[in-house]
Order: sequence, then structure tokens, then C-alpha cells
Amino acid sequence: MPPSVGSSRTTTASSTGTETYLHHKPPHNHLHHHHIALSSGLPASASATVATVSSVLASGKGHLLVNSSTRSFVQVKLPHDRTELELVDVWVTLIPARIATSVISHLKQELPDDPHSLLHLRRIVKEVEFNHQDSALKTSDQVLLHLLICSIDAVPSEGEIRRMLLPMTELPAANINDNRLFVPVIRKAPKCPALTKQQSKEWSDGTWPIMWRGNPHAIISELPSEDEVLYKKHIEKLLELTEKAHNEGEMPMATLIVDPVTYEIVASAVDTRNSSNNPLAHSTMTCIAKVAEKELRRRQNEAPILDATKEPPPQAYLCHNLQLITTHEPCAMCSMAMVHSRISRLVYIKNMPRSGGIDRSSGAGYGIHWNKQLNWRFETWKWDGQNILLYDIDEAVNA
Repeated sequence: MPPSVGSSRTTTASSTGTETYLHHKPPHNHLHHHHIALSSGLPASASATVATVSSVLASGKGHLLVNSSTRSFVQVKLPHDRTELELVDVWVTLIPARIATSVISHLKQELPDDPHSLLHLRRIVKEVEFNHQDSALKTSDQVLLHLLICSIDAVPSEGEIRRMLLPMTELPAANINDNRLFVPVIRKAPKCPALTKQQSKEWSDGTWPIMWRGNPHAIISELPSEDEVLYKKHIEKLLELTEKAHNEGEMPMATLIVDPVTYEIVASAVDTRNSSNNPLAHSTMTCIAKVAEKELRRRQNEAPILDATKEPPPQAYLCHNLQLITTHEPCAMCSMAMVHSRISRLVYIKNMPRSGGIDRSSGAGYGIHWNKQLNWRFETWKWDGQNILLYDIDEAVNA
């Protein structure tokens, strides 16, 4: 392969390996020839692979699946991810369920800012759910709730907590003959959010329970082999889209949204900032918008299912549990769009060090897919296999 073929391309970071794959402009009469394996100087095993590749290309049947026999994706995690349980002391009290809203509203006005973020912890827990031993002491048919007040670091004094709770004991609905009510006690609680759903269950055993706010599926440490194969096929599709975008004068960036249950490509898009004169027409934003258009048409043909006074059910979110595969690390805007639409997994090929919103070393280091200040998290996997050459795009461009 002459050097000029890849001269306008950027090579993704590669792990060790024996094959390099290029995406190049195919001959006009052979549009299926999208990937070439370089065979010079390869060991025997790689030469066998190249022979197989050659037969695939010569046959004209389908596209080359990029080195499907090896692990080619690495999970993107943040440096502050913790795998060991750390505990913090918190104030907890027992209250009647029917005045819970009043108590929470009152404490919100009284409590100072807490030095610990407790957003990953459940605020209220039913008595029998939290501690079955407590239910044996129950002296009323009234439903009782354990309420998380704050950390001890926020209010060290038990007397101060009692002072805050005192007005609530005078409410008519609080007139229950149970000496456990409104008594502050100290409990141990996980200091940091769990990394997986399974971990949240384990950490909640014997401590104050965690509210799992991430993807409802457990975060896995290694992609299943069948997922690897599928994503490599999707990468083939992405490279076709970038080729088409480049030929049409667009920035060669592309995105797919995939249903992991049916394996269907729900939507696909390329960056159209050049032709539309719209600086927000990123491929990820456009792809999510296409899903929204489909969902709007579906809802227009069905009776409304949402109650505006309640939290939307999971299926109300545009991309709930769908997966997004894209060529370049999404910018902060696109990453937040994935949070709001409830994407469950992101897969991308190339980091964008100056503008990305995912990798901790990219852009402003937001790590949006795993940011504890947000109410949704999603798995992220980055291509780490053999070289894929993409068209040059300035690393400062928001992908």
C-alpha cells in the first residue's frame, strides 16, 4: 500500500498486534472494498488471516470483519473510581410515613450544606425493608420510615439534630405511642457511589442502602465476545458512512444507535455542520434526534401514557437502554444528550483529547458517562484493537 493512501488519515491508538487496517476510498466499481490488511513482514498466523481477507475481498461478498478473534475494546473508567467500601457516619431517625414530606421539607430549611455528597444514598427506607429486627418492636399499625438526615460531619451535635426534629413531634399526625420516633441514631453508610449494580447490593448489606443511579444493567469488566463481533460489524458501517460524508464535503464523523435486544440499527447519522450551517449538527445529536422523530410518530399513533405529575417511566426516555456507537469521542454537549436520553452504552473509536466529554484526560475532564453529580451513568468502551485510520479532524473540533 503506498504511503499516500493513509496520508490524510489519523491512526487510532493501538495495542500490540500484527495487522493494520485502513479505511480508504474504494474503486468506484468495487464499493465493498473498504478495509485492507497489510501483509508485508507479517508472521505466518497473520499471513493466513490476510489470505482469508483476500478471498473475502475477491469474492465481493460483504465487508471484512476487523480481526474478530481478539479483544479489541477497553472500558473507559475514571481515576477516582473506587472498588473498596468506605463508610461515613450519618444521622438517621424513624418517622411516621404520613408526615414524611413535611419532615423532609422542614429539614431542608434547617440543615447546613453537607460536606459529603449523599445523592447515591436512599433518603427514606421502609422500616421492615431496612431492618427486620426493628419491625418486631413496632407498637403501631402506622407505616414508619427510616429517614436519612445528614452526615455527622455536617451536624456533629445530637442535641442540634433533636432541636431540628422537635417541631415535627408536635404535628397531630406524629402523635403515635412509639418511643423510637424522632430519636436520632448513628448509622454507617457507603461514602461513595457503587460502581456496579451488584456492588450496590453488596454494600447495602448491613449499611444504609444505596440507590443505584446508573444503567440498570451491571457494569461489566469485559465485553462479551458476541458484543465484540457486533461492534466490529458496526464499525464497518461507520467507516462507510464517514467515506460517504467525506465525499459529500461533510466532516467524516458518524454515529449509529443500536437496539441491543433486536440488534437493529435504530438510527444512523453523519456530521452535517458544513452543509446545514448548524454548529450543533453533530452526528450524535442528529442520530438522537432521528430516534426522537421515530418516537414522536409512535406516540402520535398511541394514547398518552404519561402522568405529568409523576416521574416518567424508563420507556419514556428516548433512548432508554439503546447503545450508541460512534467514530470519535463525543463532546460534552453530545455526552449530556446521551445522559438525558438514557443511552446504556457508548462505544467509540478515537479519543478527542482537546474536546472530548468522556475520557478523564480529554477536554475539561468531565467524565460525563460516570459523573457522580449526574442522575444517569452509562458504560463506555473505546476501540483498543488494531489500527483503524480515520480522516484527519482537528482535535479541538467538538465531535
